[in-house]
Amino acid sequence: MKYWLFKVVDQIDFQKKSQESISKELGISGPAFSKNLSGKSELNFLNVVKLVELLYEDPLEKNYMIHEFCKKTKSKKNLRIAMEYGNALGDLELLRIAIQRGFESNNSKTYEWAYIYELVWLRAKKFFTAEKLLTETENRKKSKVLKNEETKIMFDILTLYSMYDCRDFKLLDGYIQTLQEKISELPSQFIKDIYSSRVKEWYAYALLMDEQIEKSRELCHSILNVNDELGYLRLLKISALGYLGESYVENYEQSLWYLNKGIEMLDQLSYEKAENRKKEFLNMRSYIRIIHQKDMYDLQIFDVGEKALLYIVTGEKEKAATILRKYEKENGSLSPMKLCYLGMALEDRKLLEKSIELFYSQGCKFYSYLPRKILVDINKNSIIYKGDAK
Repeated sequence: MKYWLFKVVDQIDFQKKSQESISKELGISGPAFSKNLSGKSELNFLNVVKLVELLYEDPLEKNYMIHEFCKKTKSKKNLRIAMEYGNALGDLELLRIAIQRGFESNNSKTYEWAYIYELVWLRAKKFFTAEKLLTETENRKKSKVLKNEETKIMFDILTLYSMYDCRDFKLLDGYIQTLQEKISELPSQFIKDIYSSRVKEWYAYALLMDEQIEKSRELCHSILNVNDELGYLRLLKISALGYLGESYVENYEQSLWYLNKGIEMLDQLSYEKAENRKKEFLNMRSYIRIIHQKDMYDLQIFDVGEKALLYIVTGEKEKAATILRKYEKENGSLSPMKLCYLGMALEDRKLLEKSIELFYSQGCKFYSYLPRKILVDINKNSIIYKGDAK
């Protein structure tokens, strides 16, 4: 830690800043900050984040300083906060460091956090299938008696995420309400903000899938309105923007506004999680452009389904059917949306109806919008839908 503190003090001196002015920006007293810099006491993790933001501009240098602090800190509370901070920002390396140190800790609470957050890290790294994650989550619940309220709640949140991964969007009104009540009683505002927003994120998506669109939008806006000076809610706010963009699928301008706002925010993040999320946003934006047949000159498509859809709306249905059949052969089946695209390509009413059935069976009624609209147009005009949704 001495070397880390030396670098901080050296940077303060280099920038000709006073320790007193920095302590005021951190919201701590000058004497307390002086003790922090001398190594007599330790900064809390969130103040470290603030300090690094004040002193460094290069994102790589910021990450290095935060990661190094996590490697050196003696505070068990700092390790726990670092786990959730890394998870919230999508900084999976910080999360890994904090988990490893948590497992090495002789503090039972910190070890318990590591026990839970290891599952979070494994999910983020895609080491588990959706079904295996759900099974592992339930097994860990049974094999260890949890003593801390935060870890009990995080297990519940992991269960919700497992349902999301398994495309299981059962609406759990009472469960969600009880969970939010438990979260509101936690002592840390940082943890309360993140946990509450995570639950809202899941529920907003579940409501969207159930076509309770206005309720979903309300939850998304409540996430966007949470105060977030340190930026640890950025990924959750980005998710909310994505759901809002999807919810306005029939309103081209409104949908693109939300999706573009999310892409702008993702451009400011360099972590693996954010890079994957950006591909999802770009793909969704391409989908919206294709079904409205607008601004199709610079599409960025990362899924074979939307590649097929592009072929369909540009009149190359045989190519669309070919790549979808190839995908089906390689992967064993088609998702409901890809089945919809195949129905469009082959002008097959039964495939479109099957797509709708699958969407409903998965609790994803909202996504059945496209095949439903196609069938309505077929019934009206006795011709296959051409992709001109407005």
